[in-house]
Amino acid sequence: MSTSYWDALLQSALVGSNRPWQLPPAQTDDPVGDMLHAAYVLAAPDAPGQLLRLAGALAVCRRAGWQVPLATAVVPDAAGAEIRTVADARWSQLLAQALAQGPLRLQMQVLHALDRLNLCLPPVLLPQVLQLGRRSVDARTSILPVIGARGRWLARHNPEWAYAQGLQEQQDAQAQWQLGSLEQRCAVLRAQRASDPGAARARLVADWGQLPAKERLALLQTLVVGLSLEDEEFLQIQLKDRAQDVRAEAADLLAALPNSAYAQRMVARLAPLHLQHLQHLQAPDQAGADWKEDVLEPVRPRHESLGERAWWLFQLARRSSLAWWSAHTGKMPSELVASAAKGDWSEALLRGWSHAALRQRDAPWCAALLRAVPARYNLTTALLAALPPEQREDFHFEQLDGRSDSSAQLPAVLAGCLSGCPLHAHIGAALSLRLASILRQHIEQGALNTDYGLRQQLPDLACVLHPSALPLWDDLPHHAGETASLSECLSLGASVLHNRYLLATLQEETL
Repeated sequence: MSTSYWDALLQSALVGSNRPWQLPPAQTDDPVGDMLHAAYVLAAPDAPGQLLRLAGALAVCRRAGWQVPLATAVVPDAAGAEIRTVADARWSQLLAQALAQGPLRLQMQVLHALDRLNLCLPPVLLPQVLQLGRRSVDARTSILPVIGARGRWLARHNPEWAYAQGLQEQQDAQAQWQLGSLEQRCAVLRAQRASDPGAARARLVADWGQLPAKERLALLQTLVVGLSLEDEEFLQIQLKDRAQDVRAEAADLLAALPNSAYAQRMVARLAPLHLQHLQHLQAPDQAGADWKEDVLEPVRPRHESLGERAWWLFQLARRSSLAWWSAHTGKMPSELVASAAKGDWSEALLRGWSHAALRQRDAPWCAALLRAVPARYNLTTALLAALPPEQREDFHFEQLDGRSDSSAQLPAVLAGCLSGCPLHAHIGAALSLRLASILRQHIEQGALNTDYGLRQQLPDLACVLHPSALPLWDDLPHHAGETASLSECLSLGASVLHNRYLLATLQEETL
C-alpha cells in the first residue's frame, strides 16, 4: 500500500506542493496509512515542508518493511576446485600495482612468472585481469593459464569475458565453431590444425560457402598451421574466390608449398630469366595470358615505385619458393641476396624475396635480407621480428657499432628491441647493459626534455632490460625546471624498476 502513497507524494512534488493535494484513503489494517493521515492533518508551517516530512516518514517505513524478493533464477554451480596454488598476498600486491600503473609489459611479466611457478591468481584480482584480457588480445596468452577454475567460472557468467572460458575446457568444440565469435572460431581451427589438419580443413570446407569475405580470409589464414600438400586442392579452388584478399592469401599459402602445382608454375615462369647470374638477370618481357589465374597482376599499380617489368619480376619472386632459388642456383641465401643487390633489378628481387621469407618463415633468408634491404622499403622491423632472439640482438649490436656516433642508430635499435621482444620477456644481458649505459648518458644530458618519443618508451624499456642491467637505471637524474609530465615519466620508470626488483625477489623465494 505504501506504493500508492509514495506515488501521490511524488506527483504532488512534481506539479508543486502549493497546489491542493491529498493522500489516498487509508485502508483497513494499514498502520502506515493511519500514521500518514494523522501527520497530514496536523498544522504545518508550509506545504513543501509538510510534503517532505511525510515523504521522509514514508521512506523510513518503506526501507523497514522491504522484503527480499523470491529468487527465480537457477543458482549456478560452484566453481571447480583449483589445481594450482593460489598466489599469496605479496604476489597479489605486486600484480595490483602493475595493473594500476602499468605498463602492459610489466603486467605480462608478473602473469608469466605466476604461470612458470604453477600459481594461479587470487580471486580478488580476477575481474581486473579478465577485463585486461578483454581490452588486449595480446595479453590473453599470459592471462589464460593463471586464471584458474574460478576465473573460467567467472568468464562463463560474463559475456564480455567469453574469451577466457578456454577451448581446452569446452566439451563441445563444434558448439564454439557454430556459435562463437570469429576469433574463437579461428582458435578452434588453429587448435585442430595442430593435431588433425585434415579434420580442421574438412570443418572449414563444410561452412565455406556461407561465410562472408572477412571470415573467409581470417579462417583461411589458420591453414598456415600444419600446412601441407593435402591442402593444395582446397587452396587451388580459392584462387578463384570472389574476394581479392582471399585469392591473394590462397596464392601465398600455395607458394609456401614447393611441390605444389602453383609453385611449379612460378618456377616455369622464372626459369627463362637467366637466374644463374642475378646481376645480369632478365626480367619478364611481358605478362602471361594466364597470370591472373594465379593472382598475378599484369597492370602495375599507379603508385608503385617499380617499373612495369620490375613489377612483374617482383610478383614472381614474391610467390616463388625460396628453397627453389637455392636449389636452382646452388647458392646460399646470403650469396643470392648479395648478388641481387648489385644488379639492375635489386628492388624487385629484394622486396619480393622479403615478402616470401616472411610468409614462408625462413629465418636464414630473413637474416640475409635484413642486412641488404634499404630502410625505405619499410621491411626492417618485420624481417627483424622473424629472427631468433640471438640473431636480432647481434643485428642491434651491428647497428650500434656501425657508426662512431651510436646515438644515430639508437631510435631504430630501441624500436627493434620493443617490437621484437615478447611482452613477457626481456632482451639479453649484453645488449641490455650496452643500451642501459647509453640511455643513462642521454638522460643525464637532458635528452628527456625534448625527446618525447623516448619519454613514451621509458616504462617499456625498463621492462625489457635484463635484470642485470637494472642497477644502471637506479636513481635516474631529475633536472631543474622539468615539467610535470617529465616528472611523472621518471616516477613511473622508477616504479617499474621497483616492481621488477620485487618480482625477481618473489621468484627466488617461491622457487
